[in-house]
Amino acid sequence: MMSVLLLRSTQANSSPDKYQQVFSSASINIESTSPIGFEFFDLDKLYESIQKPGDFSGIIFSSPRTVQAVKLCIEQYSSLEEWSSSGLQVAWGRHPAFSVGTSTSSEAENVGFQTVGADCGNAENLVQVIFEKIQPNEPPLLFPCGTLRRDVIPKSLESRGVKFTPCIVYKTCPEPRLKENLEGYIKHHGRRPDAVVFFSPSGVQFSKMVLKELQIEPSSKCKFFAIGLTT
Repeated sequence: MMSVLLLRSTQANSSPDKYQQVFSSASINIESTSPIGFEFFDLDKLYESIQKPGDFSGIIFSSPRTVQAVKLCIEQYSSLEEWSSSGLQVAWGRHPAFSVGTSTSSEAENVGFQTVGADCGNAENLVQVIFEKIQPNEPPLLFPCGTLRRDVIPKSLESRGVKFTPCIVYKTCPEPRLKENLEGYIKHHGRRPDAVVFFSPSGVQFSKMVLKELQIEPSSKCKFFAIGLTT
């Protein structure tokens, strides 16, 4: 059976894994291991904004990590039960939660947000959806993000005068167990993968040396694939 290695973070929710479903239907074995880790910070500042839904016209989730940051700040400074009972969830539910991709949207909906843009596929398409729903004279959009955020969303919003409030709450770092995990993959399967799929530029950056060291390189026996133009 063909074996494919997905270099991505595992899902944080219980929703069906669409990649697993599609590959399994084609009789292809897949396994996921993350080449990157995340460190969260300044969640108190994010929670201050979450407590004031009336100050914003919506929220932007550019990745599952941004949803995770919101969930963590709620759990750290309150609780998900209080989030539901205090009226905050209802108040934010009246605002659009602009989300890139079905995975990000699914996680945001699990927290209680009403998502828009799940089928956009990328940030470039998402900003067009934002322009359809948000006017320059409206309150800003809350924009939790990481230190390596791309400029597509901020620059596009600025070009149209749509206000937003960035809140940097996490940084991306290498996964220290990546080599160990990949060695385990090779040992388990008795060979290297037939294909490797990269899901982010950071994933490429943090995994390329380990892959080379373990002789997992593009060849006639191993194909490399990337999700998204930037990756």
